[in-house]
Amino acid sequence: MASPNSVKILDICDVAAAYDHTKSATETILSPTFFELTYLRFPPSECLCFFKLTDSNPTFFHSVIFPSLKQSLSHALLHFLPIVGSLTWPPESSRPFFVYHPKNDSVSVTLAECNGDFDRLIGNGIHEAVESHPYAPHFVATESRSPLLALQLTLFPNKGFCIGMATHHAIFDGKSASMFLRAWAYTCKFIVEKGEAPCLLPAEITPSFEWKSIQDSKGLEEAYINLWAAMGKRFESGSDSNPKSVKPLPKLEVQPNLLRANFHLSSEVIKKLRESLLRESVSRYQPEATDPTKRLNLSTYVLACSYVSICLVKARGGDADREVYFSWSADCRSRLDPPLPPNHFGDTVVVHHLVCKAGDFMQENGLAIIAEKLSASIRGLEE
Repeated sequence: MASPNSVKILDICDVAAAYDHTKSATETILSPTFFELTYLRFPPSECLCFFKLTDSNPTFFHSVIFPSLKQSLSHALLHFLPIVGSLTWPPESSRPFFVYHPKNDSVSVTLAECNGDFDRLIGNGIHEAVESHPYAPHFVATESRSPLLALQLTLFPNKGFCIGMATHHAIFDGKSASMFLRAWAYTCKFIVEKGEAPCLLPAEITPSFEWKSIQDSKGLEEAYINLWAAMGKRFESGSDSNPKSVKPLPKLEVQPNLLRANFHLSSEVIKKLRESLLRESVSRYQPEATDPTKRLNLSTYVLACSYVSICLVKARGGDADREVYFSWSADCRSRLDPPLPPNHFGDTVVVHHLVCKAGDFMQENGLAIIAEKLSASIRGLEE
């Protein structure tokens, strides 16, 4: 097991966006929509990307790989200037906003080295969840200012390296985080192959920060601003409480017995699950002869979530009457009127949840029951 003590911090540096005389040298300010305001003080999201590279000896990594990653990061950030900045809520302002100062702002990058078991971390075996935490960067925020992005590069000598990324929930959803990583990877490859940074990115990874098209007909922005201000007073108890704090709430403590593992559901397994549900549905709903494909959403997502959830509930056992909560999120880019472009950058995710009895999962036809409930919930979003 890798302990925090096995991770040695070698350096912490700041990487600014590359200079481009064609871009404005003035500060950039973005006003969050009700989507971003929903997650104003959520703890940062963290993800780890492992790269297996047996030639990654310390000399090669520090002289070739790390400089290339820093250079390409700087050029990639040029297309994502708002995330180089910070979230702030000045005392005189009625609302928080994102601000980027071209001369002052940068992204914190931590360089570390670890003697942990790299192959175990990237394998499908079971290990404690806390083992992964030392490879995620620290997200240093204050009540008046919160960064939006932090990175950590951890070398496992002669094994590979890990890029850990912490992102602010108020401007990054999963698609936005993926867009940034793809842009960074594209820029790095372009520089290695061409010897210079690309002037433009492919359209699908060129971010759009045009947020003004998002309409707020129900006054959700004001409602969320008031909600967070009220919660700020509650969280920061005492005479010096700050209702305009933008410091993310603390993360929940990870229990020492919480485990992590990877499970692979092959296309053949998904096919069998889909066929099984179709047979079950036809059998249950005859003689109505309703086309089950019109009643059920049999996407890979629904099938995988339904199957994994019933396995988890059955493995735990216990009282069949207890409530089980199943949460899922949906991207609203294409669901707004007018729809947002696919390359819209921001957090446009909404969260839905199901409440079921544990017994629903435990029944012999639990897969069909849960798949139907999840399908109905997703259909409600589309309607």
